[in-house]
Parts: sequence; structure tokens; C-alpha cells
Amino acid sequence: MRTESDFFIQLMPLLLMSLAFGTVAHKLAKEKGRNVGLWTVLGLIPFVNFFTVPFFIGAANLHLERELDELLPRR
Repeated sequence: MRTESDFFIQLMPLLLMSLAFGTVAHKLAKEKGRNVGLWTVLGLIPFVNFFTVPFFIGAANLHLERELDELLPRR
């Protein structure tokens, strides 16, 4: 017979990975000028985070795009 602690122990790796993905998504969102709350939540959702974090690593940096947009007309 399984107890609640067995279930929690089996669930622990998934929770730890989700926490790690959520932390990475939070830092990337902050660095790239994206919606921090949305990307953190997407990073915390198991199995969704396997797709969102790699996508977000390759996403454009909005801070740099704004700076370039300001500099280009000055030329």
C-alpha cells in the first residue's frame, strides 16, 4: 500500500525541475524585457516548460531592439 509520502517522493524530481525551469524563465524574461510574470508561470508548468524555455532562450532581446530603434534614425 502506498502512502502520501511515497507519492510526494515520486513527485519531487518533477517539482525540482519545474522550479529550476521557472527560475531560468524568470531571469531570461527580466533580461530580455519580456512579461516576467507570464514567462515565470509558463516556466513553472511541468511539460509546458520543456517547450517554452528553449523558445525563450532564442527569443529576441527587446531592450536591445528598442535601443537600436532609437539609434538608427540618428544616422
